[in-house]
Amino acid sequence: MNTRHKIYKLSKSISLIFLLLCTSVVMAQNEEEAYNEKVVVISGYQPVLQKSEKINYRPKITDTTNMMPNFHYDINPQRIYSLFSPQEIQAARLVGEPMAKLYKSYVKLGLGNYLTPMADIYFNSTRNKAWNYSARLFHNSSWWSLEDYGSNWFSNTGIDLFGKYIWENKVLSANVFYNHDYNLYYGFTDSVLNTIYPAITRDDMEKSDYSQHYNYVGAKVNFGTTNTNIEKLFYATQLGFYNLSDHYGSNELNVNFNGGIRYAFAWFGGNDKEILGLEFDWNLYSNKFDSLYPYSYVGNINMSDSADVENIFKIHPYIGLKLFGFDLNAGMNMFVTTSDKFKMAPYIVLYQNFLKGMLSVRLGAIGDMYRSSWQNIRMENPYVAPHCEVANTNYNKYFLETEIAVMNNLDLAFGASYKTLKNAPMFMIDTEYLLHNVYKPVYADYNELQVGANAKYRFANTNAILENTEISVAGNYYHYSTLDNFVYEHLLYKPSFDVNLGASYAYRDKVLVSLNTVLLGKMWGMDFDGTTQVYEQIPMKYGVDLKVEYKHNKALSFFATFDNVAFQRYFYWNNYPSQKFKFMLGLTYTVPAL
Repeated sequence: MNTRHKIYKLSKSISLIFLLLCTSVVMAQNEEEAYNEKVVVISGYQPVLQKSEKINYRPKITDTTNMMPNFHYDINPQRIYSLFSPQEIQAARLVGEPMAKLYKSYVKLGLGNYLTPMADIYFNSTRNKAWNYSARLFHNSSWWSLEDYGSNWFSNTGIDLFGKYIWENKVLSANVFYNHDYNLYYGFTDSVLNTIYPAITRDDMEKSDYSQHYNYVGAKVNFGTTNTNIEKLFYATQLGFYNLSDHYGSNELNVNFNGGIRYAFAWFGGNDKEILGLEFDWNLYSNKFDSLYPYSYVGNINMSDSADVENIFKIHPYIGLKLFGFDLNAGMNMFVTTSDKFKMAPYIVLYQNFLKGMLSVRLGAIGDMYRSSWQNIRMENPYVAPHCEVANTNYNKYFLETEIAVMNNLDLAFGASYKTLKNAPMFMIDTEYLLHNVYKPVYADYNELQVGANAKYRFANTNAILENTEISVAGNYYHYSTLDNFVYEHLLYKPSFDVNLGASYAYRDKVLVSLNTVLLGKMWGMDFDGTTQVYEQIPMKYGVDLKVEYKHNKALSFFATFDNVAFQRYFYWNNYPSQKFKFMLGLTYTVPAL
């Protein structure tokens, strides 16, 4: 039998089997259609709910609070606008609900060792849809002496007045302030005084010969719109001034005018809109001084008054848009000054949230300029010489910052920045003062690398005793590199690292306890060996501070502060030792509204 005949027989068999199967199916269907037996149900319908297994998990609320990293970056005030505009909703109106009692003012008084009185008095207006005003008066001082250094008196007294008026979608506010700051150039020992002036003792000197006090007065007026919708025009302006004068005839006047405007456009289509804005800032600095100097000055005395005027104009155009999922704020900082003429610097910031807000990333490059004025210099170093040199400081900063919400009660933050500085102030002892107790700024160019981290943990749902406890730790590492034109051996008074450990605890909202520990790394300082300048490394410093407050009721509380619990006598500035253990006892009384 040939192959073709075999295939024919096989196909014929398969066809026959398929036909039989189809016939069986048809017969079965006919049998089912013919079956018509009736079934009668005589019992009632009883629905049964099947038992389900419950999952033993407690409900959890996700904490969306973002923690700002505790990095020591320069503050660059720039208004950032969100590219997302939510739909406005009508606020719910509650009827008949009693309003909480307001406490519109308080008085805080304290007294500590080293004859250290403290007072803080504050008053604020109560609820009002249009008006808000407040006033604050404060004082803090110490009237004591250090062994071998004599009196290290200081005091700080000030008053601050504020008012605000709101109508329609506009707001007008004003602020007036005055501050009196007093301290002594006490950074010389009795032995140094006897060496330089053998016939004079400290008692023979008048404190006015080596004291310094500043009078700082100013005002600001702000006007703008309260609109926060990016689809509507926004604008804001501020006009302000301050005047700083000291015990030796220095006078610095600053006039500032700044403002901004922005509007959103749908240039590229889609739901997201692009923001176009412009900000401007003008500062006028006028510095005048005469021929008065602290004790032991032997430099050249200019018998005539001297004055210096500097104008700084800053223009910042920018655009905000979405770029590959990131919020981008890009623009330029352009400066026109009296001394430096025209300069330009970049301003680029990228921001994005990942993992449903658990991770946020911010990176960018910012260039800016500020005035190293007498006001800024004396706030950084209170023992700086009067009539010191001032300059415009420029920098470019490149940075990366991240924030991570690991759990509901644990936040982490990391950051790194690289900054190039030009004409940045660095302080050293002024050799024109024989007692070596006065500092002066010198301006240098250098680079700064900073790497930091911050962590905060809040106890929750673990132990009733520890439920209101919070622990935080923050630290920064610094590395400095100087340029070829740097003429000194070291950068002075720049720590290599800093660490801050903190803890707070609240027991039934009656007892509040906070502990703070600061660790500051080694840094280079300058001192004198006889008449020769020498560099010396200032050792690592640490301090432990404790504060306890007991709330007797909503109006009255008592507090105790303990500073430098470790009894460390450290020097941040050469020849200026700190006080050791300090404590203060006091009370706070809150006055309810009538």
